[in-house]
Amino acid sequence: SGDIVLYKTITDFRNEIFWGEMYLLSVEMSGEEFVLVKFIQKSDNPNFVKLVSQNKHHKDKKVGIEKIRALALIKASN
Repeated sequence: SGDIVLYKTITDFRNEIFWGEMYLLSVEMSGEEFVLVKFIQKSDNPNFVKLVSQNKHHKDKKVGIEKIRALALIKASN
């Protein structure tokens, strides 16, 4: 909270993801839009990604790629 983040916008959600890296993303879930900072990992299903929090108290969440509204690779943060 309160960090300054430098990021690079990603337009091709299926082909431009560097798996295991941290991303800023906007996701639609249950009609609501959420802005998250998460590590993105591959899912067993190619139509989904696994969102992993740096905080281990938060469980991993699988999200359909079609639910991602915006995606940006975190380049640096302070």
